[in-house]
Amino acid sequence: MTHAKKSQSPIHWHAVSEAAKHLAVTPSALRKQLERNAVKARDGGVEAEFDGVRARKLGRLWRVSLGPMWTG
Repeated sequence: MTHAKKSQSPIHWHAVSEAAKHLAVTPSALRKQLERNAVKARDGGVEAEFDGVRARKLGRLWRVSLGPMWTG
């Protein structure tokens, strides 16, 4: 008997400047919010999560994923 995998929609990552437009804030305000909420992830990376916004730091840049409340 095989089990069908539960399909998940792919995560769409945005640059801080693009995500800031969706959130109606300046890119620097969004970066500050990300830095305030930053925590070390299990894999050693840096992540931030707040108000339906999820972000991950890749090198020196943040990539932001917006939850359905921001994109729906």
